[in-house]
Amino acid sequence: MERIWGPVNGFYVAAYAAPMGDGGRYCSYAKVCWTQPESYWEADCAFKIFGGEHHQSLEGALGAVSDEARNEISYLPRHARSLAEQRQHDSTPVPRLFVTSLLRHRWT
Repeated sequence: MERIWGPVNGFYVAAYAAPMGDGGRYCSYAKVCWTQPESYWEADCAFKIFGGEHHQSLEGALGAVSDEARNEISYLPRHARSLAEQRQHDSTPVPRLFVTSLLRHRWT
């Protein structure tokens, strides 16, 4: 199951959830994208998020990775939003964000 939404602080989120093993649990993934993607698989993303593999439903898996994506977006530097908005208006290439800037809040 896929879901795409946004913009969230200038970014779009493409999420994917799928059953694990016997179908009793579900895993989820998200891509935080510069522009609105056509699908999860074709998304031009700034970074990716693993939402876990312990969810009891597809909707729960998508909801959890959605919350995680919104949380990670909120920690991005202020200039990241303007880069995303610039990318939406023209085709200027914007590099992938450094992991260190994304995880900075976890080390402090």
